[in-house]
Amino acid sequence: MEPLLELENVNMIFENRAGLFAPKRMVGAVVGVNIQLNPGEILAVVGESGCGKTTIGKMVTGLFKPTSGRIKFMGKDIWSLKGRDFFEYRKSVQMVHQDSYAALNPARTIYQSLSAPLFRHKFAKDKKEARARLEELFNMVGLTPPEQFLDKYPHQLSGGQRQRILLARALSVQPKLIVADEPVSMVDVSLRISLLDLMADMNSKFNVAFIYITHDLATARYIATHGRIAVMYLGKIVETGNLNKVLAEPRHPYLQALLSAVPIPDPKIARAMKPLPLRSLDMPDPADPPQGCRFNPRCPYAEAICEREEPPLIQLGDELVACHLVEKIPKWKWTEEATV
Repeated sequence: MEPLLELENVNMIFENRAGLFAPKRMVGAVVGVNIQLNPGEILAVVGESGCGKTTIGKMVTGLFKPTSGRIKFMGKDIWSLKGRDFFEYRKSVQMVHQDSYAALNPARTIYQSLSAPLFRHKFAKDKKEARARLEELFNMVGLTPPEQFLDKYPHQLSGGQRQRILLARALSVQPKLIVADEPVSMVDVSLRISLLDLMADMNSKFNVAFIYITHDLATARYIATHGRIAVMYLGKIVETGNLNKVLAEPRHPYLQALLSAVPIPDPKIARAMKPLPLRSLDMPDPADPPQGCRFNPRCPYAEAICEREEPPLIQLGDELVACHLVEKIPKWKWTEEATV
């Protein structure tokens, strides 16, 4: 099977200034990232704020052009596409943003915002066809009756309703890939499961691939339970593989630390779990990353080689792990109760 999407040694370097007369600082938001995504697959990209996961999403959707490396969609470099091919790529890759209010024009009704791509990509010839198509999509995403939503403005809707509208807009042009950037982080907890179920239903019904970007391991596990996970730290992927296997037996110390910090509702299990004490709680400056392994200033297992050499991604079965000491550090088990 030909991959739907490929990132080949992709780098995204931003220029940063602390002040008007301050010297330029180059910040590596994404460094040497390689990803493959097959049609209909779900990939969860997780990591703490500032690790580069949103930057990956914006590069995949063509909002950022990588400093170096290639992004290929259906075997073609997206930045070499022209004319009809580029038009088709822009239609096939859609994004669902974190802030649903900012993603909709406050001066336009929901119908005006969502009908524009239908006319642009010739999914509707006139207003009647556009309304019929949108009513069908609104029923699909649980916005019923649809006529109550089409002529409203974004401020007249709740956060959960706006998020469903963004999902309907992404689906309206029949994409092959949806990049969902923290799609439930600004929604009430009571609505999160319904939105995640909706995305999982889109994936199974229409074979739409998803890149699900989040810092929440629980929602990542829920949406990508049959997919893969890529764990990022300071712009680099440190562990990737089958989601359930990686979370059940995390090999990289950073992922072990993330999982050890998740509260467990069962007190007996919580008492039995041993926390992973980090050497430092502060993340290094992305503009001046540490030498060697980027996690070494915080890693409880770090040795001299970690400060000297940057670890490559090592193949361990079906997983890839970037750690010099992966065979030496204690194995760490995770329990299902932890993400309840």
